[in-house]
Amino acid sequence: MRIDADFECGNIIVQELTDTGAILFIRPDSEAEYFQWFYFRVIGVPDIARTFKFANAGEASYVKAWQYYRVLVSYDEKNWFRIPTKYDGSTLTIKHTAVESTTSYAFFVPYLTAQREALLQECESSLLVTRRNIGRSHLGKPLDMVEIGDAVHPVRKIWVIARQHAGESMAEWATEGLIKRLLDPLDSASHALLSKAKVYVVPNINPDGSALGNLRANAAGVDLNRSWAEPDDKCPEIVAIQKAMKEIGVDFFLDMHGDEERPFIWVGHPDVNQSTKAKQIQHQLEQELAERNPEIRPAPKELGEEVIDNLGLASNWVAATFNCPAWITELPFAKPADMGDEADSMLQEGCLRFGRTCVEALNVVVD
Repeated sequence: MRIDADFECGNIIVQELTDTGAILFIRPDSEAEYFQWFYFRVIGVPDIARTFKFANAGEASYVKAWQYYRVLVSYDEKNWFRIPTKYDGSTLTIKHTAVESTTSYAFFVPYLTAQREALLQECESSLLVTRRNIGRSHLGKPLDMVEIGDAVHPVRKIWVIARQHAGESMAEWATEGLIKRLLDPLDSASHALLSKAKVYVVPNINPDGSALGNLRANAAGVDLNRSWAEPDDKCPEIVAIQKAMKEIGVDFFLDMHGDEERPFIWVGHPDVNQSTKAKQIQHQLEQELAERNPEIRPAPKELGEEVIDNLGLASNWVAATFNCPAWITELPFAKPADMGDEADSMLQEGCLRFGRTCVEALNVVVD
């Protein structure tokens, strides 16, 4: 048996290896101590029962996450399913008998550069879209933005960003769902929204960290969603997008994320002083999304303990800077709770669906 993580988004360290299992360590982020994301492949004779132990799971960034969590597996990198997973307070253990000679294991369904580029090229083929490079990442990767809409004088400007935290691949799946619906010329909700707004989407604001297999940080070890107040040369990604936002303007802002600990979707709003109208719009969009996504639950109460006016957070900075409604959406790494014995509704298809419903919800609240 052989274990490989030397590829895009890959992350695992092999401590011990036999033909029937391995002791593994999840590698910390580049220049940082965050860790929880993993993604690796096992190559070996099929139909052998194997045991894999993640020895440092008890020291991960979000230990509570393991309570609800089950590891994802795929034989073709397209169809993913969960397998039984045990956590004893220090070690995460999976036992699996693979039926193919190559098997992938991951914290969540990966979203790779090739997929993003294919989506961006699809966008470029549409008369509705302009693709722009708004800057460079810490390692020099391009930061791609698509401007969607052909209204000569759009009333509103909507911004959507995803993947500030490298390992939250569900955010990028959801953003793809949103983009593809906006590209559909026969979709009534998309047509209505684009008649009154242009949508500016950055599908991945942290391409370095994503490719490196990080959980949260960019290549310089920076948590981008804590760096909006005073971004420096270690987070050029934030500098670039703030510059673009100031040049274009922002009327609505949607920040896509993933939540390691909570087995449901939740939608949050800024902890800054806002107008009554902005608060009403924020509440309305949350209601519209909840009506369309049974996996949504109220935002966790403990989040109200966050420091008020923390402008390091993207949603706070944008709301305070542009005096506009802003949201953060958090999609789960775990199978949603309280959904019975149904199949996992929040793997890639569920994330795509959520993104599509964002178009409907935005159409309702954007005047």
